[in-house]
Amino acid sequence: MDRPSAAIAFLTYDDLAAGARFYGETLGLPLVEDQGWAKVYRIGGGAHVGIVEARRGPVARPVGSGTLLSIVVGTIEDVDAWHARLRSEPAIVIDSAPAQVPGIPVYSFFLRDPGGYRIEIQAFTDPAAADRFRLTV
Repeated sequence: MDRPSAAIAFLTYDDLAAGARFYGETLGLPLVEDQGWAKVYRIGGGAHVGIVEARRGPVARPVGSGTLLSIVVGTIEDVDAWHARLRSEPAIVIDSAPAQVPGIPVYSFFLRDPGGYRIEIQAFTDPAAADRFRLTV
């Protein structure tokens, strides 16, 4: 099982364009993934911030309800191994089984940490997407 190689903290926005202007123009962060309803900006190294249009997409949540931390691992097999490992931990609630996310090149599962925060363990299924995050598939 590979160790995590990158992370993406997702924030929801009622006005995605305002969020995009802030992270892309005001802060000057490079856009590494644009899925229309979600955009991911590189902070540095393997650290990223993602912005999601509220109430859209597979990771959408109501505005103000918190964040989603996506932890990027190397391969689909690594996602499956993390799932097997974490589902044996009694204090962790697994929200979903590993699966391909419809419409985007991500294979992942979701869980809750002990504080109730939503965590996604993911791998990119498209080499071009992995390359944008400086990873290998």
